[in-house]
Amino acid sequence: MKNLLFVLIMLSFFVSCSKSQEESSVNWASVQYFYSRGSLPPPYHYNFSITVNNDGTSALNYNLGYGENPPLNYTFTVKPEDLKLLSNKINASPLASEKTESLSEKDNPVGGPTDYIRIIITNSNPDLDQPPKVIQSPVFPKEEFKKDLNDLYEFVKKLVPSDVWLDVNGKQTEYETNFKK
Repeated sequence: MKNLLFVLIMLSFFVSCSKSQEESSVNWASVQYFYSRGSLPPPYHYNFSITVNNDGTSALNYNLGYGENPPLNYTFTVKPEDLKLLSNKINASPLASEKTESLSEKDNPVGGPTDYIRIIITNSNPDLDQPPKVIQSPVFPKEEFKKDLNDLYEFVKKLVPSDVWLDVNGKQTEYETNFKK
């Protein structure tokens, strides 16, 4: 009887350990999304970054042109339910298993827009003196990873309130119209 009980306990232990290793869950502190429109004449070039912290505090930093203008900075708060959805998207992405691969350098496109995402994971044990872990998507991922990464990128962009995007788009149009040619 003791042997049977011992076998059952050991079996449940091994199953729980193997199951926890199969389920990759990223406990993130911050998510940063970066976008650049690409190499274009100054009135049509822009780049931006979106930062979402795990407490919901978030920011959009938007740059018109190539640095000749001050950046447009916006802060906003992401709702807890959207943070949970973001966690689910991260855990469903290939970034959770850190198995994304980049195209070979010879296959990288020339020009055009680029984007990538960076996930910052802080160590939960303050006694360990370690820097935060950073997981970053490739700028030019292989085809098999593009769909999941693009889904994550689009979700992060949708976390920015529509009135912020409306203001940014208005300022972008004004900048393009008034640019000295």
